[in-house]
Amino acid sequence: MKSKIFTLLCVLMTFFSLSYAQDQCAPVGWCTQNGGTTGGGNATPVTVSNISDLTSRANGSGSRVIYVSGTMGSGVSTRVKVAANTTIIGLPGAKLYGGFDIKASNVIIRNMIVQGPGSVDVDGVDCITIDGSSTNNVWIDHCDIYDGQDGDMDITNGASYVTVSWTKFHYTSASQNHQYCNLIGNSDSKTSDRGRLKVTMVYNWWTSGTVERMPRVRFGQVHVVNNLFDSPQTNYCVRAGVEADILVESNYFDGVNDPIDLYENNFTAVTSRNNVYNNTTGNTAGSGTSFTPSYSMSIAPAANVKALVSNATCGAGATLPSPTQCGCGTSTSYVLTTSANPSAGGSISRSPNASSYSPGTMVTLTATPASGYTFTGWSGGASGTNTTTTVTMNANTSVTANFTNSTGTTYTLTTTANPSAGGSITRSPNATSYAAGTVVTLTATPASGYVFSSWSGGASGTNATTTVTMNANTSVTANFTTSGGGTGTTLRIDDKSGTGTGYCSANGSRQNTYTGADGGYYINLSNSSGQGITWAVSAGAAGTYNLVWRYANAGSQSATTARVLVNGVQVNAAVSFPKTATWSTWTTTAQIPVTLVAGANKIRLETTVASEFANIDWIEITGTNPTEAFCSAATGARMENETPITSVDPAAVKPMVLPNPSTGLSTLRFGVAAFEKVMVNLYATDGRLIKTLTNKTYAPGTYTLPVDYTGLQKGVYFIIIHNGNKKTVLRNTFMH
Repeated sequence: MKSKIFTLLCVLMTFFSLSYAQDQCAPVGWCTQNGGTTGGGNATPVTVSNISDLTSRANGSGSRVIYVSGTMGSGVSTRVKVAANTTIIGLPGAKLYGGFDIKASNVIIRNMIVQGPGSVDVDGVDCITIDGSSTNNVWIDHCDIYDGQDGDMDITNGASYVTVSWTKFHYTSASQNHQYCNLIGNSDSKTSDRGRLKVTMVYNWWTSGTVERMPRVRFGQVHVVNNLFDSPQTNYCVRAGVEADILVESNYFDGVNDPIDLYENNFTAVTSRNNVYNNTTGNTAGSGTSFTPSYSMSIAPAANVKALVSNATCGAGATLPSPTQCGCGTSTSYVLTTSANPSAGGSISRSPNASSYSPGTMVTLTATPASGYTFTGWSGGASGTNTTTTVTMNANTSVTANFTNSTGTTYTLTTTANPSAGGSITRSPNATSYAAGTVVTLTATPASGYVFSSWSGGASGTNATTTVTMNANTSVTANFTTSGGGTGTTLRIDDKSGTGTGYCSANGSRQNTYTGADGGYYINLSNSSGQGITWAVSAGAAGTYNLVWRYANAGSQSATTARVLVNGVQVNAAVSFPKTATWSTWTTTAQIPVTLVAGANKIRLETTVASEFANIDWIEITGTNPTEAFCSAATGARMENETPITSVDPAAVKPMVLPNPSTGLSTLRFGVAAFEKVMVNLYATDGRLIKTLTNKTYAPGTYTLPVDYTGLQKGVYFIIIHNGNKKTVLRNTFMH
C-alpha cells in the first residue's frame, strides 16, 4: 500500500498533464513491478540534521521515513547504510558529502544532493551503490549526484527492479581522471546477473564533466527513456555490453559523441527509437529488437525533454520544494499572449496554434509586418530581430512583436551619466535621432573609482549593456556609485609587459585587434580550461577589497564565467562575464569582494572550461591603499629551504608521503618513539599555511594522515612535521 506521503504528493499532482511528462510524485518504471516500492510507507517522518542521526536511523529496523536537513558528512569515509523499508527525503538544500550504500529492498531516496570526493581513477566508492541479488525495488528520484570517486551511481551484483528518475549526474573541476557515471552490471563473467538488473532511467540529466557510462549495461533489461545528455566531454553515452538488452527511446542527445555505443557487439539487443540527436557525432543506431517493458508509462516527445529536464526550478536534480510537493506544481497548461506594437504594424502567427500549452511545449512565433511597416524585434518573453523565434512554455508568457513605420518617423535619444564624473555611455548605432523601431544598444563604462549600478528613465536593469527600442523620444540615465561603497582608494592595473610589477603574466596573448581598450591593448586567453591572468597587488592593510574587470565578450555563449584565486586559494568559483554586443563593446563586471593580507598578494583570474572567453582590458582593486607589487614578491614569510628528510625520531619509521606526485589525495606516514606532541602543517611554496593536518600527543607507534588537495591550485606543497625541537620537511607535488 502506498504511503500517505506519496498519496498526498499524488493528490497535489492529480491534474498534472501526463501528455508531456511522467508524474513526478510516484514511482514509475521497473520499481513499480515485483510488488512495488513504498519505502517507509506511512511511518511518521523524523527530521535529522547531523550525520550521526542519519546513519543510525537509515540503518535501523522497521519502516522509517527520514527528512534530512542541512549539510553533513566528511567525504570518502562517510557511508550511510540504508536498511529495508526506508524512505529518505532531503529538505531543500540537504546534502551528504559521502555516499549511500543500499543492500536491502524497498528503499526510496529523494531530493538529496550527494557529493563524492572527486573521481581519482582508483577502485574507490560511488556516491550511491545499489548492490546485491537481495536488493530489489529501489527508487532514486530528484537527486543531484556528482564527483563520485569511482562513479556517481552503480547498480551491480544482481540488484533489480530499480528506477532512477529526475536525477542530475555531473562532475566538477575537482574530478579530472575517471568521470565514469553509471555501471549496470560490473563484470562480463557474472552470469548470475542474467534475469536481474531490471532498471528504468527516466528524466535524468547527464551534464558537464560526465565522460562515459550513461549508463554502461551488462546482462540487464534497461529502459533509457526521456533523458537529457549534454555533457561536452563525452566519449560515449549509452554503452551496450555483454548480453545487454536496452530500449533507448525519446531521449534528447545534445552536442555529445557516440550517443549509442554498441561496443563489442555481444549484446542481446538495442532498440533506438524517437530520439533527438542535436549536433552529435558517432553512432545513433541500435541493433535488434529489445524487450518490451511490462509496465506502462506516459512518454514525452523527445523534442520537449531538454526544456523539461533542464528546468532550474522543477527539472532534474534536488529541485523538490518540500517533501509534500513535487514537480512544477498542479498547472495543466500555460497561456501565451502575443501582441503587435503598434497594433497596426503587423501580425503574429504561432505553431502549434493554441491559446494555452502544456508545460515544456516549444511554440514557434512568426512576425509578419503590415504594408508600410518593418519588423524591428521581439520583447517580453522573446528577444532577437529574426522574424521567427521560439518560446518554451514553462510559465504564462507575453510576447510583443515590434514594428516601425517605414515612412520616415524619427525619435531623439538622450543619455546622461549620474553623477557626470561617474562614467560614460556609448551607443550603437551612434546617432542622436533614430528611425522608429530602431533598437539601440547602450553600454555604460564607469570612470576610475566608480562602478556601474543601474539604468533609469527609458531603460532598466543592472547589466552594463542594455537595449532601447526607439518608438518615442527617450531619455536614459546610467547611474554610477563609487567603488567599495565610497570608501578606500582604487588601483587600476592595465595590461603591460616587461615591468615585473602589477601585471605579471597571462596564458594567452596581448593584442590590439579590437578598438576601445584602454591603452590600446587587452589580453586574449587561450581557449582551454585553467588559462588565466595573474596580478601582484600590495594591500595597505589586511581586509576586504573589491575587484572589477573591464572586458568585451562577443563569443558564441551568452555568458562565460571564471574563478578567482587569491594567493593560490580559490575565493570565488564563478565570476560572470555576460555577453556584449561586439568584441569592441567594453563593459565591466560586478564587484567581487575578496580578502587580502597586508603586503604582497597574488590575484589570478582563471577559466574553468575549454571554451572561448572574454577579452580582459584591466582589473581595478578598491580598498585600503592598494598599490602594484613586484610579481616575485611572496605573501607572508617565504618558505625556508627544504631540509633533508630525516625521521621525527631515529627509532621511528622514516616519514614519507604517497602518492607523490598527487592527483588530489595523498597519505602521510610517520612514526614516534615516545609519547610526544606532533604538529603537521601543509604550506604553499610562498610560506602560506594552507591547513594544519594534526596537532596532538601521540603514543609510540606508526601513524598515517590524509593530505587532501581538493580546491587547491596545482603546484608544489610542503608538509612540515614538528616534534619538539625536531622538524622534517617533505615535498609533495599536486598535479590535478
